[in-house]
Amino acid sequence: MTQQASSTVSRKRRPIVSEVEIAILSRRYGAPVRRSVQIQADQYLRRHRWRADSDRRAEVVFAIEDPRGRIWVHAKRHYPSHIYRLPSGGVNWDETVEHALFREIDEETAMPVKVERFVGVIDYRFRHVDSFAYFASYIFHLRCDSGQPHPHADENISVFRAVLPCQLPQIAADLRNMIGDRRGWGQFRAIPHDLVYERLSG
Repeated sequence: MTQQASSTVSRKRRPIVSEVEIAILSRRYGAPVRRSVQIQADQYLRRHRWRADSDRRAEVVFAIEDPRGRIWVHAKRHYPSHIYRLPSGGVNWDETVEHALFREIDEETAMPVKVERFVGVIDYRFRHVDSFAYFASYIFHLRCDSGQPHPHADENISVFRAVLPCQLPQIAADLRNMIGDRRGWGQFRAIPHDLVYERLSG
């Protein structure tokens, strides 16, 4: 049975990292690992993380485990052929993390899930020369008893595959070793995979 989010969307502009919200999620799903990371921003990150009109304060990253203990990862049409990653989605400025989590799970997978653990919160500080931008990843481990992901038609997802947790470090390495104009994006995207592997293997 799908776990419904009990949080509601309000119209206020919420902080990127909300200690009140983290405390509520911790009581429901366990205390997360907390990490702060500084990333040197390239031009790609500069274009996206410094946008004054950005509609998101943070993102949710979700590791959905199937009955065989595998984790669903996905690729998009514009990724290099070897690049996969955990699904993620934006948390709007006036939206709770929990509401965004279940909304994004439905949009990207349409799978009935149960939250197993609140894995972590990664607080990013992107630096470009002497300018800084801030963002956060709220990371969750979930379980699904049956079925396969079926993204909504407007999602830009080309394929899903299920991998063993021991394959997550290689996925992180592939992201971290990207070259070209997405190098910074790959380094940023790799970090949640490290944390999910650490928690699942620990």
